[in-house]
Order: sequence, then structure tokens, then C-alpha cells
Amino acid sequence: MTDLDLIADVFVAGGGPAAAWAALKAAEAGADVIVADKGYLGTSGATAAAGTGVWYVQPDPAAREEAMASREGLGGYLADRGWMARVLDQTYANMNELATLARYPFPVGEDGRQIRRGLQGPEYMRRMRLRVRRAGVRILDHSPVTELLVDGDGAVAGAAGHRRQHDQPYRVRAGAVVLATGGCAFLSKALGCDVTPETERCTRPRPARRCRAWSSPTPTPSRRSSPRSPRRPSTPSPPSTTRTGQSFRARGRTAGRSSRGPC
Repeated sequence: MTDLDLIADVFVAGGGPAAAWAALKAAEAGADVIVADKGYLGTSGATAAAGTGVWYVQPDPAAREEAMASREGLGGYLADRGWMARVLDQTYANMNELATLARYPFPVGEDGRQIRRGLQGPEYMRRMRLRVRRAGVRILDHSPVTELLVDGDGAVAGAAGHRRQHDQPYRVRAGAVVLATGGCAFLSKALGCDVTPETERCTRPRPARRCRAWSSPTPTPSRRSSPRSPRRPSTPSPPSTTRTGQSFRARGRTAGRSSRGPC
């Protein structure tokens, strides 16, 4: 089977809330967007299988100040007030958008107003997938990213991976790349974040890679012998057949740092 070669304005790696919002907003801004995930966008990651609290605070100066002061101590007073304010602004806008455009069924309080301080993961991500698809984003499910591609000057110019259900390598050349792979959750065995050995072998980059879609500080355990033949020594896995990085002349840039949705 021939490799799949694609071109986009923006490529997003990941399948959780951060990836969904990044793909949606880039598409709404007029960009041609492709998003790829090792699982299924909408059920991948911890948020889709659980609930999540959100930092929803009304845009009242006194309320915002109280909210930031209450969180500073939890982070050893190392938090940047500017970033905290941006998070509060974005969270407030996103939750209001979910309520009005996505019609998310927030619970209603005794005063008749919606309580927008939490989300049920399955319903939240189901609606986000629908919004991403309706925005015209091309979704590559079950397509783990194995490497970032760079141009001749070393600038990120896309990504490559493997479409597991099609047994097909793919490459995407893009002007901007967003990493929303939830790196802190990969191989952590947290709810909804663990992967099968087959996926782990497929997604684990070689040490020689200059750029990686994600990494894990946790050493990978060796494979056990087959339970049907416990006396046979285990055999090492064959070397990865993922292709090495390929240079592209189109200059690119990495849009943002690795990001993580609320878990």
C-alpha cells in the first residue's frame, strides 16, 4: 500500500479536549486543519472517560483576584498571574460557547442559572467531535504520530505516523504543528490514558529522532513470555519499521508548546 501524503495549514496531534479545541478554532479562523490521534478523537484520553472540573469564574475583578489568590499557594506561589488571567478568560469563553453553540446540558441551580463549573467527559467530548467535524477538520483516528518532520533549516514542517486500521504510513506537511498529546498521561496507566502493547510499540519513537510527538519518562517493561510456554525465553521485539524523518523545504513553525486538556 502506498503512503498517504497530505498537506494542511495546521496539523494537530492529539485527541482530547486540547486537540479538539485547537483544531476547531484553527478551522473557524479559516485554516485547513488535520488532526491525528492514536485513539479515537472524542473517546481518547482521561477526560472522555470521566468528569472534569473547570475554572469558571465570572469576569468580576474581585472574583478573579480571589480565584487566583486561592490557587497560588497550591503551586508554591510560582504561578504567573498573566497566564492565570488568560486561563480564566479562555475558560469562561469556552464554557459559555459550549452552553450556547454546543447546547451542553449544564445542571441548573436553585436560582435557575446554569452551573458551568464542571463537565461530564463522555457528553463533552461527543459534542466536541461533532463540532470539529462540522468545522471541516480532517480527522485521522487510530493514527499515532511517530515523528515530527523538519525542513532543511530544522524548522518543524509537519508530522508522520501510521494509520493502524489501514496499515498505512502517512505524512502531513503543514505550516503549523500543535502538540496536544497529553504527554503527562502517556503510559501513566491513568484512567483512559494507557495503551496496548501494540500501540505502544508503534508510537514509541527511536532515540535518534530529533523531534518527538511525545515522550515518557517511565521505562517500558520488557515483554513476558507467552503464558502457554512459560519456559521459553522471551524474544525481543523486532526493530521499529517507522520511516525516518524527511525534510521539506516549506518553512514551518510549531504553534504553541505541548498542551494538555483538563484531566
